[in-house]
Amino acid sequence: MHIHNTLSQQPLCLICHKPIRKEPSLFTLVYDSPICASCLAQFEPLHYVGSFHDVKLTILYRYNAFFQTLLFRYKGQYDYELRNAFIVSDQRFLSDYYRSHVIVVAPSDDIANKKRGFIPTAGIASSFSSNIFTGLYKKSPFKQAEQSFEGRQKIKDVIDIKNGEVLRKKKVLLFDDVITSGSTLEKCLDLVCHYHPASIEIVILATRSYHLEKNI
Repeated sequence: MHIHNTLSQQPLCLICHKPIRKEPSLFTLVYDSPICASCLAQFEPLHYVGSFHDVKLTILYRYNAFFQTLLFRYKGQYDYELRNAFIVSDQRFLSDYYRSHVIVVAPSDDIANKKRGFIPTAGIASSFSSNIFTGLYKKSPFKQAEQSFEGRQKIKDVIDIKNGEVLRKKKVLLFDDVITSGSTLEKCLDLVCHYHPASIEIVILATRSYHLEKNI
């Protein structure tokens, strides 16, 4: 839902809270965008398509300073309205292309989710699908940002799955916000594949890597 200025009745940008139509662009005129052209321009599109353990992998953006701040406001400051700000340029494509898929979201810490009142990846996924699986979970708190590269490998011992039978013979999209070492993604993929889905693809919002072929 857009924030509205009661004086002008113009929708306000979810990110900067300025009127969206103040600086009109072709994109904001054609699409009912929840963010302004200025904020949209600060995303750094990547649209990398490759593979991860022989599974098609798509990464939408670079993890630049703007994206980092936006993700912190969403996850760290609990601004749930921002869930609709991350995939504005790709929302229509994701909604159409993955219409028949179950969206399996990567897990975050249960204690943090209860404090936020929402699951971050599920919130973003809800902007393009209503068929969301939240059965992947962390058995204990584990913050990858606080770990060394070696420490991040321990995430494989933390993640598990429940109610995975619903994924059997289904088209699955595995969805996460950021890829770093790939350890979380690898474990999630392993758990999902155990239930033999009909097909599986991966979409990641952003990566810090500038050498994708070497690091992912």
